[in-house]
Amino acid sequence: MTAKIFTIISGKGGVGTTTVSISLSSALAGFAKKTLIIDTDVGMPAIGLMLGLDTSKATLHDVLSGSAELKDAIYDGPNNLHVLPGSISLHSFVNANTQIIGDIVESVKDKYDFIILDSPTGININSIHAISLADEIIQVMTPDIVSLAGAMKIKAISENMEKPFRGVLLNRTGVTQNELSRERIEGTLGLRILETIAEDNNVRNSLAFKAPVVIKYPGSLAAVSFNRQAAEIAGIKVPVADTFKELKEPKKKGKRFSLSKNKN
Repeated sequence: MTAKIFTIISGKGGVGTTTVSISLSSALAGFAKKTLIIDTDVGMPAIGLMLGLDTSKATLHDVLSGSAELKDAIYDGPNNLHVLPGSISLHSFVNANTQIIGDIVESVKDKYDFIILDSPTGININSIHAISLADEIIQVMTPDIVSLAGAMKIKAISENMEKPFRGVLLNRTGVTQNELSRERIEGTLGLRILETIAEDNNVRNSLAFKAPVVIKYPGSLAAVSFNRQAAEIAGIKVPVADTFKELKEPKKKGKRFSLSKNKN
């Protein structure tokens, strides 16, 4: 067993890269795939906080500084996901040797089916390093022109490094009426949109519980999208006819969603 390594990256902040990384990782682990997520955002790590992990024992930063063993910095997360979080300590950041992250990945890749690298946002030495470690890259963006511009830069750098893209996860859609169309994004980037993930309050609510949305709200639109993409990555076939259809209710009752068969 040798892990397939995915780097999850965005050219712009605020698009939900870490949330996507956690959700996909947890979904893969939920499909009984041995999965490790590594927080390679050494400057602003968030995975430990978002999952409510007690990282007092050790973190990636401690391993990078030589003050802890790798086995002590890997924690059990949701769905039996393994998590290698970073530290929010400024002292740990200053002493971290990021150049050995590749050695860390190499040392554990035979133990997992998948390794997810949550990359720093934008173009910097650490994000370029995360790109260099990838077998495939998944780019996260929102449907706006600034995010698209950032995505174009990430694509250019990755292609220059001869790193293949799996595609784009279009996140937080349905917020405004002036969003970039799927056709324009795919045409501009020359990349396939893997999944369109609608803005979903359940994602934010799940963060309050320090749990991935795929676990806390498994029937939500976002969770279904993440699980569908994880199944595709894992090579698990799911019925393509199973889709969420919006049920029209009287306005006083609002809207709800149910899993139903698409007859088309």
